Amino acid sequence: MKTVQVALRDSEQARSLRDLLVGDGTHQVHIVTQPDTAIAGVIVMDIDHLDSSGALPGHRKRVVVVVSKANADLVRVWKAGARRVVFHGDDLRTLRVAVLATELTLAAGDL
Repeated sequence: MKTVQVALRDSEQARSLRDLLVGDGTHQVHIVTQPDTAIAGVIVMDIDHLDSSGALPGHRKRVVVVVSKANADLVRVWKAGARRVVFHGDDLRTLRVAVLATELTLAAGDL
């Protein structure tokens, strides 16, 4: 099983992403208020968790950040060093693809 932590303020989006990922039978998804970097796997968070989580500095390659298209958000996430960004309002399948791509990177040992 692949583990994904989802820390999104939009609880409906978090549950929908969980259902989408769990549906393939290969994911264990935890909806969390604060990601735990001690747990292996992908972390999906919105930009509001960026500063408070501490996940990004040492774990850039395993984090997917959900941001608005506002210029300030993009600058903030760029400066933080995020490698994978999905926009609020994008189809959940796009977010799922970002999670799967991140898992492939991690599986390849590109840590």
